[in-house]
Amino acid sequence: MKYPVLLLAGRDVERREFLDGLDPDEKYKSKALYPFLGKTVIEWVIDELLKSPYVEGIYILGLSEEDLKVEGPIHFIPIDYKIKISKKYKAGLDYLIEKGKNHDVVIGCSSDCPGIKVESINTFLEFVQQREDYDFILATVPYDVIRKFFPDSKRAVARLKDISLSQGEMASFSPRAINDYQKLMDSFTTTNVRKSRSFMSLVKVVARKPSTWFKLIKIARGKGTLDDAKECFSKAYNLKADVVIINDPGLAMDMDLPEDHKKLEGYVSKIKLVE
Repeated sequence: MKYPVLLLAGRDVERREFLDGLDPDEKYKSKALYPFLGKTVIEWVIDELLKSPYVEGIYILGLSEEDLKVEGPIHFIPIDYKIKISKKYKAGLDYLIEKGKNHDVVIGCSSDCPGIKVESINTFLEFVQQREDYDFILATVPYDVIRKFFPDSKRAVARLKDISLSQGEMASFSPRAINDYQKLMDSFTTTNVRKSRSFMSLVKVVARKPSTWFKLIKIARGKGTLDDAKECFSKAYNLKADVVIINDPGLAMDMDLPEDHKKLEGYVSKIKLVE
């Protein structure tokens, strides 16, 4: 099975710290277009996606052909590049339907994770292949793996009894999840939640549903497992959800802060061929 990948390349509604620090003159409309080791940030991600046999096409949300010159099965979906993330996914889904493309499972990927590797992309998509009736699947990375390469990482961490995880930069969605859960999607990606880098700020979103409180208390006390967390989320929103654990720090490191640029430059220089 091959999947369409919606590549999020627009800008947040509020300008992020990364561009504020490195692009004060606002030369770049998106951090995806920022120069990185001889390419733009987004080109490092596109290169890896194009290597995967499971990717049907790349559908870029937030940029146009004038912004980025790339070759391959790549499509540009015309949208306001600063709209909320839920609206971006909805525009992507509507585009796929209009073009008669497979949309039973839609893959989302960030465009500012240049350390991502095709092996991790394949691992994620193979996992999705076995769970195509699921509404939501999130890629995650063990926090110990991230700290090995990025010891001062400020990623939000879910500290569970059996494992500590950080969110990766890939996810899969059913059409139902995209159409019916736009407020939920936005609540997990607001600037305040993401800037806090706190897992508890995400827990508060789920805690709005009283049916989850028992599991949340268990997790807060350090006794909750990954299975508890998945059950909690699924029960709160009546979504069939799962996570896949992938040992790839590049999958979880994006560019939200100015210092992320140098960290990722060093990492990508080590793991990928840089001429």
